[in-house]
Amino acid sequence: MTKYHKTRGNKRISKAIEDWKNHNLGLDLEYLKSTQRSYCKVWVSPFANISVIGSEIPSPKGQHRQEIIKGLLDIYNHWEQQIKTLNKPYYLAIWLLEPRLEKSQVVCAIDSMIDFYDITFYKPKEQRKFPSQNYGKLQEQLQAFNWTYALDEDHFFQSDVDLEEDNYTSTKDYFDSQKWYKRKIKEGIRTVPSNEDTFYAIQKGIAWIGTKN
Repeated sequence: MTKYHKTRGNKRISKAIEDWKNHNLGLDLEYLKSTQRSYCKVWVSPFANISVIGSEIPSPKGQHRQEIIKGLLDIYNHWEQQIKTLNKPYYLAIWLLEPRLEKSQVVCAIDSMIDFYDITFYKPKEQRKFPSQNYGKLQEQLQAFNWTYALDEDHFFQSDVDLEEDNYTSTKDYFDSQKWYKRKIKEGIRTVPSNEDTFYAIQKGIAWIGTKN
Protein backbone atom coordinates (compact mmCIF):
# COMPACT_ATOMS: atom_id res chain seq x y z
CA MET A 1 0.00 0.00 0.00
CA THR A 2 1.29 3.46 -0.91
CA LYS A 3 1.82 5.80 2.02
CA TYR A 4 0.82 9.45 1.69
CA HIS A 5 1.85 12.47 3.68
CA LYS A 6 -1.18 14.11 5.27
CA THR A 7 -1.47 17.84 4.67
CA ARG A 8 -2.04 19.67 7.93
CA GLY A 9 -2.19 23.32 8.85
CA ASN A 10 -4.39 24.79 6.14
CA LYS A 11 -3.79 28.40 7.24
CA ARG A 12 -0.03 27.85 7.34
CA ILE A 13 -0.03 26.33 3.86
CA SER A 14 -2.21 29.13 2.47
CA LYS A 15 0.25 31.68 3.90
CA ALA A 16 3.15 29.76 2.37
CA ILE A 17 1.42 29.88 -1.03
CA GLU A 18 0.85 33.63 -0.66
CA ASP A 19 4.49 34.16 0.35
CA TRP A 20 5.70 32.08 -2.61
CA LYS A 21 3.54 34.11 -5.00
CA ASN A 22 4.59 37.49 -3.60
CA HIS A 23 8.27 36.51 -3.64
CA ASN A 24 8.06 35.67 -7.35
CA LEU A 25 5.97 38.56 -8.69
CA GLY A 26 9.10 40.49 -9.58
CA LEU A 27 10.88 39.24 -12.71
CA ASP A 28 14.64 39.86 -12.48
CA LEU A 29 15.14 41.51 -15.86
CA GLU A 30 18.92 41.78 -15.47
CA TYR A 31 19.13 38.05 -14.80
CA LEU A 32 16.82 37.39 -17.75
CA LYS A 33 18.93 39.52 -20.08
CA SER A 34 22.03 37.65 -18.91
CA THR A 35 20.70 34.08 -19.13
CA GLN A 36 17.94 34.77 -21.70
CA ARG A 37 15.49 32.53 -19.82
CA SER A 38 13.89 32.26 -16.39
CA TYR A 39 11.26 30.21 -14.58
CA CYS A 40 9.26 30.00 -11.38
CA LYS A 41 8.33 26.62 -9.88
CA VAL A 42 5.78 25.92 -7.16
CA TRP A 43 8.13 25.91 -4.18
CA VAL A 44 5.55 25.42 -1.45
CA SER A 45 5.77 22.90 1.40
CA PRO A 46 4.53 20.18 1.64
CA PHE A 47 3.86 19.94 -2.09
CA ALA A 48 7.45 20.62 -3.13
CA ASN A 49 8.93 18.32 -0.49
CA ILE A 50 11.12 15.35 -1.36
CA SER A 51 10.11 12.08 0.23
CA VAL A 52 12.91 10.32 2.11
CA ILE A 53 10.81 7.54 3.67
CA GLY A 54 9.14 6.07 0.59
CA SER A 55 5.90 7.95 1.01
CA GLU A 56 4.28 9.88 -1.83
CA ILE A 57 4.00 13.65 -1.63
CA PRO A 58 0.36 14.68 -2.23
CA SER A 59 -0.80 17.07 -4.93
CA PRO A 60 -2.64 20.26 -3.88
CA LYS A 61 -6.38 19.84 -3.47
CA GLY A 62 -9.38 22.11 -3.02
CA GLN A 63 -8.54 25.53 -1.61
CA HIS A 64 -4.77 25.09 -1.97
CA ARG A 65 -5.17 24.00 -5.58
CA GLN A 66 -7.11 27.20 -6.37
CA GLU A 67 -4.58 29.35 -4.50
CA ILE A 68 -1.64 27.89 -6.42
CA ILE A 69 -3.30 28.33 -9.81
CA LYS A 70 -4.24 31.90 -8.86
CA GLY A 71 -0.60 32.42 -7.85
CA LEU A 72 0.61 31.20 -11.24
CA LEU A 73 -1.80 33.58 -12.96
CA ASP A 74 -0.67 36.55 -10.85
CA ILE A 75 3.00 35.77 -11.47
CA TYR A 76 2.37 35.46 -15.22
CA ASN A 77 0.51 38.77 -15.36
CA HIS A 78 3.23 40.63 -13.44
CA TRP A 79 5.99 39.08 -15.55
CA GLU A 80 4.09 40.02 -18.71
CA GLN A 81 4.04 43.69 -17.71
CA GLN A 82 7.74 43.63 -16.91
CA ILE A 83 8.99 41.67 -19.92
CA LYS A 84 7.11 43.99 -22.28
CA THR A 85 9.34 46.85 -21.13
CA LEU A 86 12.23 45.16 -22.97
CA ASN A 87 10.49 45.97 -26.27
CA LYS A 88 11.55 42.71 -27.93
CA PRO A 89 9.96 39.35 -28.82
CA TYR A 90 9.58 36.98 -25.90
CA TYR A 91 8.20 33.60 -24.85
CA LEU A 92 6.06 33.62 -21.72
CA ALA A 93 3.87 30.74 -20.63
CA ILE A 94 2.14 28.98 -17.77
CA TRP A 95 2.77 25.26 -17.69
CA LEU A 96 -0.29 23.92 -15.88
CA LEU A 97 0.23 20.25 -15.11
CA GLU A 98 -2.64 17.94 -14.24
CA PRO A 99 -2.83 16.07 -11.96
CA ARG A 100 0.75 16.93 -10.90
CA LEU A 101 -0.14 20.56 -10.23
CA GLU A 102 2.84 20.90 -7.87
CA LYS A 103 5.15 20.64 -10.89
CA SER A 104 3.52 23.59 -12.69
CA GLN A 105 5.66 26.60 -13.64
CA VAL A 106 5.75 30.04 -15.20
CA VAL A 107 8.57 30.25 -17.75
CA CYS A 108 9.95 32.93 -20.04
CA ALA A 109 12.70 33.34 -22.62
CA ILE A 110 14.15 35.95 -24.97
CA ASP A 111 16.76 36.40 -27.71
CA SER A 112 18.64 33.22 -28.69
CA MET A 113 16.74 31.16 -26.08
CA ILE A 114 13.27 32.22 -27.21
CA ASP A 115 12.58 28.74 -28.67
CA PHE A 116 14.32 26.89 -25.83
CA TYR A 117 11.11 25.65 -24.20
CA ASP A 118 9.38 24.54 -27.41
CA ILE A 119 10.52 20.92 -27.10
CA THR A 120 9.97 20.53 -23.35
CA PHE A 121 6.68 18.66 -23.80
CA TYR A 122 5.42 16.28 -26.45
CA LYS A 123 2.37 17.76 -28.21
CA PRO A 124 0.05 15.17 -29.78
CA LYS A 125 -1.28 15.97 -33.26
CA GLU A 126 -4.82 15.50 -31.99
CA GLN A 127 -5.32 18.51 -29.73
CA ARG A 128 -7.89 18.83 -26.93
CA LYS A 129 -9.85 21.83 -25.70
CA PHE A 130 -8.78 23.25 -22.36
CA PRO A 131 -11.48 22.43 -19.75
CA SER A 132 -11.74 25.90 -18.20
CA GLN A 133 -15.12 24.94 -16.70
CA ASN A 134 -13.27 22.69 -14.24
CA TYR A 135 -11.50 25.61 -12.54
CA GLY A 136 -14.35 27.34 -10.74
CA LYS A 137 -13.93 31.06 -10.14
CA LEU A 138 -10.66 31.06 -12.12
CA GLN A 139 -12.43 30.04 -15.33
CA GLU A 140 -12.64 33.54 -16.80
CA GLN A 141 -8.98 34.34 -16.15
CA LEU A 142 -7.86 31.04 -17.66
CA GLN A 143 -9.98 31.64 -20.75
CA ALA A 144 -7.80 34.66 -21.54
CA PHE A 145 -5.02 32.24 -22.53
CA ASN A 146 -4.44 30.14 -25.62
CA TRP A 147 -3.94 26.59 -24.32
CA THR A 148 -1.95 23.88 -26.08
CA TYR A 149 -2.47 20.27 -25.07
CA ALA A 150 0.74 18.38 -24.29
CA LEU A 151 1.82 15.38 -22.24
CA ASP A 152 3.37 15.48 -18.78
CA GLU A 153 5.91 12.65 -18.92
CA ASP A 154 8.74 11.07 -16.97
CA HIS A 155 11.64 9.75 -19.02
CA PHE A 156 14.41 7.20 -19.11
CA PHE A 157 16.94 6.06 -21.72
CA GLN A 158 18.19 2.77 -23.08
CA SER A 159 21.53 3.58 -21.44
CA ASP A 160 19.70 3.49 -18.08
CA VAL A 161 18.34 0.03 -18.92
CA ASP A 162 21.79 -1.18 -19.99
CA LEU A 163 23.58 -0.20 -16.78
CA GLU A 164 25.55 -3.10 -15.28
CA GLU A 165 24.80 -4.48 -11.84
CA ASP A 166 27.90 -2.88 -10.29
CA ASN A 167 26.34 0.56 -10.94
CA TYR A 168 23.63 -0.20 -8.37
CA THR A 169 23.85 -0.11 -4.60
CA SER A 170 22.70 -3.72 -4.31
CA THR A 171 21.77 -6.76 -6.35
CA LYS A 172 18.17 -6.28 -5.27
CA ASP A 173 18.12 -2.70 -6.61
CA TYR A 174 19.52 -3.95 -9.92
CA PHE A 175 16.92 -6.69 -10.41
CA ASP A 176 14.07 -4.46 -9.20
CA SER A 177 15.10 -1.77 -11.69
CA GLN A 178 15.44 -4.24 -14.55
CA LYS A 179 12.01 -5.63 -13.79
CA TRP A 180 10.50 -2.11 -13.73
CA TYR A 181 12.16 -1.08 -17.02
CA LYS A 182 11.03 -4.25 -18.81
CA ARG A 183 7.48 -3.86 -17.53
CA LYS A 184 7.28 -0.24 -18.68
CA ILE A 185 8.70 -1.00 -22.14
CA LYS A 186 6.28 -3.91 -22.51
CA GLU A 187 3.38 -1.52 -21.76
CA GLY A 188 4.06 0.15 -25.10
CA ILE A 189 5.12 3.56 -23.77
CA ARG A 190 6.12 6.31 -26.21
CA THR A 191 9.54 5.49 -27.64
CA VAL A 192 11.90 7.66 -29.68
CA PRO A 193 14.47 5.36 -31.37
CA SER A 194 18.00 6.68 -31.74
CA ASN A 195 21.35 5.28 -32.78
CA GLU A 196 22.85 7.11 -29.83
CA ASP A 197 20.38 6.47 -27.00
CA THR A 198 16.74 5.39 -27.37
CA PHE A 199 14.36 7.55 -25.35
CA TYR A 200 11.32 6.25 -23.40
CA ALA A 201 8.48 8.42 -22.06
CA ILE A 202 5.97 7.46 -19.37
CA GLN A 203 2.83 9.60 -19.39
CA LYS A 204 1.94 10.91 -15.93
CA GLY A 205 -0.77 13.36 -16.95
CA ILE A 206 -1.43 16.45 -19.06
CA ALA A 207 0.64 19.59 -19.51
CA TRP A 208 -1.49 22.57 -20.54
CA ILE A 209 0.72 25.27 -22.06
CA GLY A 210 -0.91 28.68 -21.69
CA THR A 211 0.26 31.70 -23.68
CA LYS A 212 -1.18 35.04 -24.72
CA ASN A 213 1.12 36.27 -27.49
